[in-house]
Amino acid sequence: MQLTQHTDFGLRLLIVLAREEGSLSLPAFSAQQGLSYHHVAKVAQALVAAGFAVSHRGRSGGIALARPAEQIAVGEVVRTLEKGMRLADCATCALRADCGLSGVLAEALEAFLAVLDRYTLADVSRQGVAAFAPWTALPQAPTCSVSEAS
Repeated sequence: MQLTQHTDFGLRLLIVLAREEGSLSLPAFSAQQGLSYHHVAKVAQALVAAGFAVSHRGRSGGIALARPAEQIAVGEVVRTLEKGMRLADCATCALRADCGLSGVLAEALEAFLAVLDRYTLADVSRQGVAAFAPWTALPQAPTCSVSEAS
């Protein structure tokens, strides 16, 4: 599963906003991230329309979070920005009448989104996010050592 560039940029922008106090300049963000200003502006517009951010016009204007980062779930953002999210296009498949894959893919997508729903912008915007990554706590695989008998 790969998110669209639109969603990628939106999540990046929201993470930076969660770290900032006050408004963020879109030209500055675009330059810092090495992204197209016009693409970032479209993403910002979508975030404002969805209620994740607010924009402030004028010389000291910019964009800011519309509500606290602790109240914005990553899954909510992904669902909003990823229009028509699906893992495969089963509608045009010749096997769709007698194939069980679409149900499996729907379940997998829901599991993916359920994981994203467990994290907020506050969680993923913290420095040293590894503390929130459950895979970092997995036990190491046992190593096998061979000793030579004398």
